[in-house]
Amino acid sequence: MNLDRNQEKAANHVTGPAIVIAGPGSGKTTVVTARILNLIQTHNIPPSQILAIAFNRKAVEEMETRIRHGLTPDNTKTSQRPVIRTLHAFGKDIITENYKRAGFNQIPEIWSGQIDQIIADEQKQIEREASTTTVAIYKIESKKTGKCYIGQTTNPDRRKKEHFDHSSNDRLRQAIRSEGETQFRFEVLERVPGREANRREAHWIAFYRDQAGVFNRADPLRMRYSNQIILEMFCQHFGIIYEEHLDRHPDFENLRERFNGIEEIVMRAKRQVTTGVFDPTTLDDAVAKAFAVKYETLKTEANAIDFEDMIIHAANLLETCPDLRQTYRDKYPYLLVDEFQDISPADFRLISLLSENLFAVGDDDQAIYSFRGGNSEIMQAFTEQRDVKKYEITRNYRSTSTIVEHARALIERNEPRIRKNLRAHNPMQQRIKIVETTPKTVETTLLRELESPKEIAILARTNDEIERIQEMLINLPTSPEVTTIHKAKGREWEKVILVHNTLERRFPRRDSILTEERRVFYVAMTRAKVELVVLGGQCPFVPEFEEIRKNIGYYLRQFGYWRARRRIKNKKI
Repeated sequence: MNLDRNQEKAANHVTGPAIVIAGPGSGKTTVVTARILNLIQTHNIPPSQILAIAFNRKAVEEMETRIRHGLTPDNTKTSQRPVIRTLHAFGKDIITENYKRAGFNQIPEIWSGQIDQIIADEQKQIEREASTTTVAIYKIESKKTGKCYIGQTTNPDRRKKEHFDHSSNDRLRQAIRSEGETQFRFEVLERVPGREANRREAHWIAFYRDQAGVFNRADPLRMRYSNQIILEMFCQHFGIIYEEHLDRHPDFENLRERFNGIEEIVMRAKRQVTTGVFDPTTLDDAVAKAFAVKYETLKTEANAIDFEDMIIHAANLLETCPDLRQTYRDKYPYLLVDEFQDISPADFRLISLLSENLFAVGDDDQAIYSFRGGNSEIMQAFTEQRDVKKYEITRNYRSTSTIVEHARALIERNEPRIRKNLRAHNPMQQRIKIVETTPKTVETTLLRELESPKEIAILARTNDEIERIQEMLINLPTSPEVTTIHKAKGREWEKVILVHNTLERRFPRRDSILTEERRVFYVAMTRAKVELVVLGGQCPFVPEFEEIRKNIGYYLRQFGYWRARRRIKNKKI
């Protein structure tokens, strides 16, 4: 196995905690594989004493293949191979082997996807309850003008107070403020089953619109049930106290849409657990808390665990059973963890219990999973520990110097980050093409860029954008590889077309951290080996790396590649 000087230094590490600070295309998996082989073949460490943690199943399979090819025939038997697992799978192993000590009567069932079904069932149940409950159709009428507001509720007295205090309808609110509360009367027009409420509300809106007019804007028939009724039934279903003006509380805005994303909220909270087991009542989000309590109860009754429980329960078991913790430390004295920048607090809790010989490999510039609970600050803090041996592999063997320099110009704007000397092995200069497009021109531009016979990938920020791009290319005789940036991480292509802010204006996303969005863009750029096309609308990240283009051109003409690089670096562009 051919290694450069820095890769070789890291691969030769034997004992004690170590961190390998890597860059894109720098051979992280190569170093992990080389160190495992070095421990076995040079230091005579039994393969079964080595535990390697990879980020996902595909990474596990790749590492297993590399190790198998590097071992001698005598070491290729399963019993003579190192243990290579995802962290979730290893946590499951610990629980399965010690399920009684973990508090289970039998080996727990694994819940994979059941949460989606539970969410769907809860939504259907709330709608069923809404269809049969008694709903009051009411009006709030101006005594002066006769203009009125029509609404529906399961609790007229409470709803009346909400409207007169601070109505959620801006037209009615302004009228009450202008004319005075005493100039309005509240009246229940009729009581109907919830399934009839929208139709009857629409009837009364039309009736009064033809007379003195109404304050209402929306047609209630556009939805099966009104937002107000769903909110009231949700609170009743989950036992949440309905507070005044709850319809404007941020936890309850767009309740239907937010409930669809409830799994992500709950699982992200579970990835933050650093002591004991998950307690759903600690959640701040009222909607997430109500659902999580019910979900955890159902899971416990079914003697089941989900993916995050595999890590939480395994860590809790090792913390509460020192003898068991020592058993695993003795069994696996050598621990390697890849993609260290993406671990969550719960992940690090389990990892830190396993071995003092932790060999971690990662790149904080490629930390793009905070939405799942990943926290690159864990890697940064580990790097700063005095007893941790530090190695750096930052020579990029994937991309041309142009791509590396532009990507570096972009990512060095992030703070905090671990500073690293990013550089390209390939001095080739290949201009990065930046093409402004609109929703009307993106298809034509894509088809033109795909005429090249090279290995090409089209990367975009969201799944929605990917689906729209695939529709545009459906008639092509061959499929170009089309995927999200997150799914492209760890992969590479000769040519990469990065589509941004032309189908959806979402880069950077408003609901995400700017530094992480910059890292996502950086990951996309560094998937390209030779040719990079940045295709789309306005994005603040493009000027950040485009600024270096004129500087590189000038210094190359004046000084040549390596002297130009040094001057650009010294100017900190």
